[in-house]
Amino acid sequence: MAGLKNADNFAKGETFNAGLLKWVLLMVGGGAAVLFFIIYAATGGGDDPSVFHRGMAYSWLFGVTYFLTLAVGGIFWTLLHNATNSGWGTVVRRLMENLGSVVIVMFALSLPLLFGGFRDALWEWFPIRATVLEEAKSHAEHELNDYRAELSVRIEAATKRLNEIKKENEAAMATASDNQKLYLKSEITAAQAKLNEVKAEEGSDEAMKAHLADEHFKHANTGLYKKRGYLNEGFWYIRFVFYVIALFSIIFVLRGWSIKQDQSGDPKYFRRMRRAACGFLPLFATAWTFLVFDWLMGLDYTWFSTMWGVYLFAGAALNSMAFLIILLTVLRRAGYLKEVITMEHYHLMGKLLLAFTIFWAYIAFSQFFLIWYANITEETKFYLTRNTAYWNTHAILFLVIGHFFVPFAILLIQGLKKNPMLLSAVAAWSLVMHFCDIYWIIIPERGPSLTNGEEMFVLGNFFTDILAWVAVAGIFGFGIMHFLGKGSLYPCRDPRLDESLNVVN
Repeated sequence: MAGLKNADNFAKGETFNAGLLKWVLLMVGGGAAVLFFIIYAATGGGDDPSVFHRGMAYSWLFGVTYFLTLAVGGIFWTLLHNATNSGWGTVVRRLMENLGSVVIVMFALSLPLLFGGFRDALWEWFPIRATVLEEAKSHAEHELNDYRAELSVRIEAATKRLNEIKKENEAAMATASDNQKLYLKSEITAAQAKLNEVKAEEGSDEAMKAHLADEHFKHANTGLYKKRGYLNEGFWYIRFVFYVIALFSIIFVLRGWSIKQDQSGDPKYFRRMRRAACGFLPLFATAWTFLVFDWLMGLDYTWFSTMWGVYLFAGAALNSMAFLIILLTVLRRAGYLKEVITMEHYHLMGKLLLAFTIFWAYIAFSQFFLIWYANITEETKFYLTRNTAYWNTHAILFLVIGHFFVPFAILLIQGLKKNPMLLSAVAAWSLVMHFCDIYWIIIPERGPSLTNGEEMFVLGNFFTDILAWVAVAGIFGFGIMHFLGKGSLYPCRDPRLDESLNVVN
């Protein structure tokens, strides 16, 4: 057993000092954000803002979504390591917790998306619904008297028809058999039900206006009408609050117990984290799935995919692991974690990177294949848009080849996964391809939506896309540096620390 590391020698932990770096990141990100919103304000004059101005909403959504996927991936890895009682990952779990904690920063940066021009430019169902409801209300005001008169005629006709049936059937009852009597009674019952149904439409002016508005809504936009229970302002904002509370609460609780265990060494926190992680997994899956439904699938409210949630989850899990590999390498080169991290940890993280590269490709292809095979108009429009002009080349070059085949082939090499610099290079490549993936998901909706299908691209907005990404990146980096400095860089008094320090695979 000679040469094995003893966890008791690492019980004091290791603290991180970012120095000026985190403030530099904040200044870069904050400065870029200020410039972004200055441009947004300067180009938005008048009652009819330019397409470029409205297109900046897509830029901000792109920046926030990219880094939100990394933070959510950190939550996932924290949950997974606790739920599966992972021993090998104990020394890197705190980095996962810190990455996941930045989710609250990302939600703060997402607040501009919830209001005014940003919201209506991104999710066109908001202004469409508002317009249809206003038209429906106006229609109901004008049609109320005609509807009441028509209803009176229908009630009178239904009453007359009921009386006629009663008169005819009562005369026939005297000579009818038992079966015939049942049939005659059923005719009367049906006529009475019809009369009651028509009378039910009669009510107060407000009730009748609501009925007329609802009918107008149904005919004016059937697709949005059928989804009205989900796609309405009140419920949309409630769901946003749920996503914030659910995702941040998960990482807040788990990281909080992890930090407390560093301080007290009490194993009760280890047991709590295991039990809580198992319970939190369904909550995490629900919150993330519906978040990407609302934010990304909702860019075109007529489109749908049953694999959307797992597709975005696969990208989040894959690229958060890539980010963790790079972060670990940067910390080790700065002199941290050298005694606790070995090449075995890199090897295991490299294998996870390979596994989720395959998983992402499998889900991406499965979604495409099922939509192609079914050939339903509402589904195929997503790929038809992205097979137009430059986007088809983008998908083949960056997603098919760059996101899958290149890293897949390289990560099959065992020795590379034990080389921190080479593995970090592959991880960096994966993050660049993730940039291309999120860009491909969001930006092709911008041109057709904002120009009513006349243009595929909005010239000039590529600059604001990069500016928004830099702004969020700087603030995201500040968040990472902040949480890294709060507590030990690894769970220094976790019961599984011995196993992690001496892991061999």
